[in-house]
Amino acid sequence: MLDDVMTALDTVLPRLAAVTGTPGVAVAVATSDELRTAATGFADLAARTPMTAGTPAPAGSLTKPVTGLAFMQLAEAGALGLDTLVDQVLPAGLRGPGAAPVTTAMLAAHEAGYYSDIVTATAHTAPAEPVLDYVRRRHEIGRAVEYGGVLPLVTAPGSYSYSSFGVGVLGGVVEHVTGEPYGARVHREVFAPAGMADTSIDDGTRNPWAPSTGGATGYLAFGDWCLPSPPLRTSAYPGVGMYTSATDFARLLQSLLRTARGDRGLVEPESLAAMVTPRTARPSPHGVRSFSGLTLELADPDLGDDWWWGHTAAFPWGFWWEARVWPHRDLAAVAVGNRWDMARFHNPATRSAPGLAVEWAGRWAASGAPAKLPDMDGRPRWTGPRPTPESSRWMGVLTGERTHGLLAVADPLPVKTLTEGARSLGDGDAGGWDPEAFARGVSQARAVAPDPAALGALGRELGPAAALWMLECGASSADVTMPVGFYAHAPR
Repeated sequence: MLDDVMTALDTVLPRLAAVTGTPGVAVAVATSDELRTAATGFADLAARTPMTAGTPAPAGSLTKPVTGLAFMQLAEAGALGLDTLVDQVLPAGLRGPGAAPVTTAMLAAHEAGYYSDIVTATAHTAPAEPVLDYVRRRHEIGRAVEYGGVLPLVTAPGSYSYSSFGVGVLGGVVEHVTGEPYGARVHREVFAPAGMADTSIDDGTRNPWAPSTGGATGYLAFGDWCLPSPPLRTSAYPGVGMYTSATDFARLLQSLLRTARGDRGLVEPESLAAMVTPRTARPSPHGVRSFSGLTLELADPDLGDDWWWGHTAAFPWGFWWEARVWPHRDLAAVAVGNRWDMARFHNPATRSAPGLAVEWAGRWAASGAPAKLPDMDGRPRWTGPRPTPESSRWMGVLTGERTHGLLAVADPLPVKTLTEGARSLGDGDAGGWDPEAFARGVSQARAVAPDPAALGALGRELGPAAALWMLECGASSADVTMPVGFYAHAPR
């Protein structure tokens, strides 16, 4: 079965990368007994470094199931329970006086009332903050990170509110109960047993952005014009701080496949069953009803043999991942692409290269891969507007808004590195690219960030020419795409 699936993926993957404008895509597909990989394109456009399934990249929210597994291991050992109150397994007073009672399982299922769901980023050169210090500090501030803290950090628990910070608190529980750093714990108890030799946590013990790591470069994409994404570090690393490869994460999924069949692995089968039991409804970006389990996203169980669980992941502003397990098919697939479409802000699985690669792998495993795929031209081509000095500035404004505004990063960006690494995916004339105009746009946004009202006004001042340019770059509406309204105006 995997022979046919991988032959089809090898054929279609270059075209999939080309039509989605993704510099590089890697995919790994596994059964309980086999693991196969495919890749296309470039991990770095300037250096022409090939993307491979072993290329490490920031994995964003794929970190959450790792934290969930470490948590379930502690539950199996009797150190805590799913209904244990969080404040009983954290340092006294860490969440502040009067914190609403929530359980560990509520944290794992995004029911603990935390608003914030962005990575809480700093420049990668900033010192890493210990997770318990970070959790304490954020509770003392009492505001969400986005746009400088417009929203409160917490609201009444009970309803679904996706939060990387909430899983960061769960990682703090793991660290406090075990008495050892979170990164060291998951490396020994999760990564090493699963054979994930190239996987790590960005907790300050290593620099994943160092050239010697051989990691992928992420890209902010404006049509086919791509700039390297800013190198960022997150203090919420139990929620979004893992660096891994498609091959390594497929090894983790393969281990869980065996557990789903009844084998003791990283956790007992009963613990995995608890993780994949629906707890609360969540938004359904895949077109089917979706639920939250314990640090896992679940499709509607009514799908029967087509039922899957896994996680979508992203890391700003350059990486998207999709990982799914179909337990009834004994199949798992994971894929990564190094593109973030800045015109749309969100790259749903139905139109991103990783999402489509994983979806098709699952579909072909069930129904059979196409016996004959048409010849496909996978060459990159120019499909967006050519850069001009004015649009170079607009790119800078969006980059500054997203980083200094939405993420509230105070440190200046390495603009020179970003502009020197900019490349076209196609064969269009890039002579209008103006690095100095890009730098001015970043400075304009940084000057008023993180104030959401001022940033929104700056976006409107760019005028109709910028709005039309956004449409050319793939936006769904004639707006300069700034997520101010979602993250700063109304509680979710």
